[in-house]
Amino acid sequence: MSSIVSIESLSGLVAFSVAVETGSFAAAGRKLGLSASAVGKAVERLEARIGLRLLNRTTRSLAVTGEGDILYRYVARILKELKDAEQELHLVQKAPRGRLKVSVPTVLGRKIIMPALLDFRTLFPEVTTDISLDDVKVDIIEGGYDVVLRLGELDDSTLRARRIGPHTFITCASPEYLARRGIPKSPADLHDHCCVYYRFPTTGRQEVWAFKNSHHATPSKPSVVLNDGESLASAALGGLGIIQAPSYLVSEDIAAGRLQAVLADYTDERGSVSLVWPPMSARAPKVRAFIDFMAERVSQKLY
Repeated sequence: MSSIVSIESLSGLVAFSVAVETGSFAAAGRKLGLSASAVGKAVERLEARIGLRLLNRTTRSLAVTGEGDILYRYVARILKELKDAEQELHLVQKAPRGRLKVSVPTVLGRKIIMPALLDFRTLFPEVTTDISLDDVKVDIIEGGYDVVLRLGELDDSTLRARRIGPHTFITCASPEYLARRGIPKSPADLHDHCCVYYRFPTTGRQEVWAFKNSHHATPSKPSVVLNDGESLASAALGGLGIIQAPSYLVSEDIAAGRLQAVLADYTDERGSVSLVWPPMSARAPKVRAFIDFMAERVSQKLY
């Protein structure tokens, strides 16, 4: 017996199943938009392929053989599952649902995305969010991501992007530290301070401090180096020294008076915070819903 799992057999399996359900080749043909002869020949080719008789024919009716009954039970179940899949795909096109794979930078994810996730889940309970918090620049296509959140300048590509807001860095320290060491008036004054800065864990590269309207960059004698973004805020809160950190990492502490911004006239942007996705992804309601929701929620924390 030859395998029935082939493209050639699919039309025969459908014709056979409908013929069993309708009781004749003529009725099956009307349902499938084919002639009775075409349905009969499709079933004959299927029988020849598997080497078994599935239907006994008379001039007035069809009778299912024992072998045909076994095959029909399986084929009917498979065709029903295909119809169910088709209906579910239609639902997916209408309402946000299904698995959504997302990648976001670690600190921004913990400070903004995760707190907002409950509200997103409340609005869209049928969406399963699979979120990776990672500072590695993932390959969106190879990784199978629906949406990623990117920081800084975007590369030219065929990907679609939506700018949410500026990626602004704030220079700050604890009030206790500043009371002890003084408040810097210009970037040049940082050479007399204890400065805590960040080293990228993926590349080992030291982050460069940048200031608007100034040629000064990283202090010449950094006192502490950390490879974890949230540890920067902890170091500043502990009175260790001055840090330069993303606004979303320190804005709440500044508002509460736990940290104090310095060199405000020199605050600069380092590109943008953007949502990026493959061109075809936005057609899915789950992707559109996530982009619109997070664009609004994240932008509120950037200004």
